[in-house]
Amino acid sequence: MNAGNKSWFRVGTFAVCLVLSAVASFVMWPSFAAFPAMETWSMICGYLSFLLIGTTLLVGPIRTWLPARWTSASVSLRRDVGICAGLFGVLHVVLVLVLFNGQPRLMIVQESHIQKADGWLGLFFLDPQGWSGWPLPNWSLSGVANYLGLCAFLILLALLLTSFDRAEKKLGGGTWKRLHIANPSLFLLVAFHGLIYAQSIKGEPHSFADFLWFAGFVWLVRCIGFAHTARRRRR
Repeated sequence: MNAGNKSWFRVGTFAVCLVLSAVASFVMWPSFAAFPAMETWSMICGYLSFLLIGTTLLVGPIRTWLPARWTSASVSLRRDVGICAGLFGVLHVVLVLVLFNGQPRLMIVQESHIQKADGWLGLFFLDPQGWSGWPLPNWSLSGVANYLGLCAFLILLALLLTSFDRAEKKLGGGTWKRLHIANPSLFLLVAFHGLIYAQSIKGEPHSFADFLWFAGFVWLVRCIGFAHTARRRRR
């Protein structure tokens, strides 16, 4: 793929991602009608980031069935879809931080009680207790979900900031590849973060199926792709 074709291919990739994200947002919006608009957008951006991260994990296995001339295009596709995933993930986090620092304070329904988040630090720490007066880590179910989300965000931000040719050159090919091998781990962290919120904190309109069917499909395709590649190399 020459430079001109690569540029147009990248523009097309971003355009398709934007259109599909707009369609997905339109489809999901009625399900969140009971939530404020900003909270709805934060959840939709989280879903879109999850779906796009999973899509980047599908590109590699699918490439094993394609002719060698598609290698360059698939690498460009995976990188640009990953950039879109990173942007939606960052927007999700920014909206969450704005929500938890706004008025009225956002409430989290958890099991049999309602937790009031006192600013964004309330996502990770409990009120000071005991003689020390220091805030304690929040090891409740919501706290664990938030810690998983924080780890996922840090990985996502690192991948986003290094998803450019200049960053790859500065890091060196080996270091860059070792960093971007974290993509499957990122997908798992986001999946568990979403599953905890869907099942035990937010509840409706979220459900286990929102995350499990897609996560299962991604890992099934990757397992098939791995088996296909291993068999081909043995031959």
